[in-house]
Amino acid sequence: MIDLFAHPSQNVLKVQILLEETGLEHRLINDRTLRKGTPEFERFRRASPTGQVPGVYDPETGAALFESSAIMIYLAEKTGRFLPRPEHPAVRAECLKWLLFEAASLTPAMLDIYHYTLQAEHPQTYSEDRARERARRALGVLEDTLAQGRDFLAGDYSIADMILYPWMVILEDFADIPLSDYPHLEAWTGRIGARDAVKRAETA
Repeated sequence: MIDLFAHPSQNVLKVQILLEETGLEHRLINDRTLRKGTPEFERFRRASPTGQVPGVYDPETGAALFESSAIMIYLAEKTGRFLPRPEHPAVRAECLKWLLFEAASLTPAMLDIYHYTLQAEHPQTYSEDRARERARRALGVLEDTLAQGRDFLAGDYSIADMILYPWMVILEDFADIPLSDYPHLEAWTGRIGARDAVKRAETA
């Protein structure tokens, strides 16, 4: 059984969606309840030396991982699902491109919005505006891609869709950016949110 070290967050939800989609047996372990010296704590620190979630430990293979992109590639390859195989390099690259786009472009912008808008004691107008502009630029890229007639980012439903979806469901509340500004992205969000596995992950 895979251990998913977690607490409620959008980064964790990405991994939960994939676990539900693949049906891999797993258990959620709240990292905030762990105590030093216990086996679970040691597995968590091995999985995530930074102490951040999500972290995953797979006793079947001994894999211990942090960073949601790395975790999702591992789980997709373990199950042979939701990531095109290496013998199809072009479609695999398309999937990985969007996976890393989320990590390099959208997530940093969203986290900056969190810190400069929701956490800072004093207004950080320049930083807030810059973070929102970066987020809007990333959202515009997604909108333009889906406007080409794609139901999903990399063709078939994949880890690229799963890793980006959690940001969309909190976009307006979190970043004060209406999802309705991006109609193709809004429709894509609805398609993913309607999946049974996604609903299970969101209520886990």
